[in-house]
Amino acid sequence: MAKAKKESTGRTVTRRRNTARRLSKRRESPIGRLSTDGASSPRNINRRLQWLAVEWRLDAPPRVGRTLSEAVADYCQRHRISFDWMLGGCLIGLKKMVDERRGRETQMPTAEQIGARYAQLSPEDQAIVTAKIKRILAARDQ
Repeated sequence: MAKAKKESTGRTVTRRRNTARRLSKRRESPIGRLSTDGASSPRNINRRLQWLAVEWRLDAPPRVGRTLSEAVADYCQRHRISFDWMLGGCLIGLKKMVDERRGRETQMPTAEQIGARYAQLSPEDQAIVTAKIKRILAARDQ
């Protein structure tokens, strides 16, 4: 009996040592560190999606379970959310998303587009817009 107990203890030590070696090998790369730290756990994915929804004023994200659902995939495609960032916390994916969003937000309408919209306004609304523009220009010139 005592001999059988020693064998199982030896196996346990070997398994633990091998597990520790695999873990340290995995932690050598950035993706490995993110993985071992639990970046791709459903809890952290939910946390990232909820943060982004609040930050960008999006509708509430669907819950993420053990597997990726179609609802989550549709949500990410609809709002142009990087799957790399969502699943693994990849900061390069976050940077690309933010840069793309800033590019879309900073596109100013052309003078022709503004003129076309102005022409569609009623005469009363045109007078209001004209008065505001004159007020802004007068404040700027002072």
